[in-house]
Amino acid sequence: MIEKIRKWWKNQNSTTQAFIFLIVILIIGIIIRWDFIAESVTRSFDFFKK
Repeated sequence: MIEKIRKWWKNQNSTTQAFIFLIVILIIGIIIRWDFIAESVTRSFDFFKK
């Protein structure tokens, strides 16, 4: 399985590899900061209720 993923990864061009890497980093960042993000969105919608 890992060899299959490694082979697929090596077949991607450098631009695609960079985009995949950035997407993974962004997803990890969102997961880590989820409480803050959810709280900010809630406060933003509460602002428009006034």
